[in-house]
Amino acid sequence: MDIVKASQHQLTTLIGEDTDLLILLLYYAEANNRGLYFRSDKSTVPKVYNISEMKQVLGSDMCSQLLFIHAFTGCDTTSRIFSVGKKSAFQKLVNGELTIQTCANVFPLPSQANSVIEDLGSKAMAVLFGGKSTDSLASLRYNLLIKKIVSAKSFVTPESLPPTKSSTKYHSFRVYYQIMVWTGKESDMNTVDWEWKLEDNQFVPVMTKKTAVPENLLQMVHCNCTTACRTRCSCRGYGLPCTPACGPCQIENCENPHNQPLQEEECDYDYL
Repeated sequence: MDIVKASQHQLTTLIGEDTDLLILLLYYAEANNRGLYFRSDKSTVPKVYNISEMKQVLGSDMCSQLLFIHAFTGCDTTSRIFSVGKKSAFQKLVNGELTIQTCANVFPLPSQANSVIEDLGSKAMAVLFGGKSTDSLASLRYNLLIKKIVSAKSFVTPESLPPTKSSTKYHSFRVYYQIMVWTGKESDMNTVDWEWKLEDNQFVPVMTKKTAVPENLLQMVHCNCTTACRTRCSCRGYGLPCTPACGPCQIENCENPHNQPLQEEECDYDYL
């Protein structure tokens, strides 16, 4: 970074509001500079960060690990994780949470296989939502959904659950690619291999490749039977059980009820 090089010769201040800038300054700052500062430009009373002192206190390793914490919890090019803040992720790193530490150490390394990034990203996501690194995201979503339903007084919104395995995979790929760009190690990487696609000469993220809901729900029909679904029931006609989406048929003597509880694999869709 030119501004970091300039700080080797004179006191230097970068003015901006982007957290990306703060993280990159901490990563690239070198020892024995003549003073390197970051100042916010939107506050009534601007905040001034002494980058040299902060890096000395945090240490070089922590400043490198912050690349993962910042990118994984949302930066200019990666999505923010609903209900998971940077502070909670950083605290897990500081407190020595093994999965977060492993991810923070591996993601800045070049030439990582897609499978490694996918696996570590899923483990990190589970931990950030209070699970164990060994928990599958589908099972974690299922268990959290059940708990929320029991105590909820209103509809449980999908965004309050952990992301699906599929969306976490693509998020993790973009996080890794962004860190490689920040550290100047992306020259041998193909952007589209890390879940970006070209549309109108612009790169846009691939959010997921799964359907929003299971195929049987995409084709769902519902009835409004008033005769306990004995005759001319549209649900029965398509070989489907009645569901809560049906109308008057939801009575005790419905002969075509949906008696199966929600299955764990059904929670691996973005509609939940």
